[in-house]
Amino acid sequence: MSDSKKDKDKDPCWKNYEQVGMKEKDGNQVPNCVPKNDSSSSSKKKS
Repeated sequence: MSDSKKDKDKDPCWKNYEQVGMKEKDGNQVPNCVPKNDSSSSSKKKS
């Protein structure tokens, strides 16, 4: 039933996460979700 909840929300990410594009996982394109409070630093790569 979690699938119907995702359809209702229209958001592929968990609560407090946002989609910032797509990434490849196991040969499939999946949403790239990052924490909302960390989205500003997502463009900067931490090493």
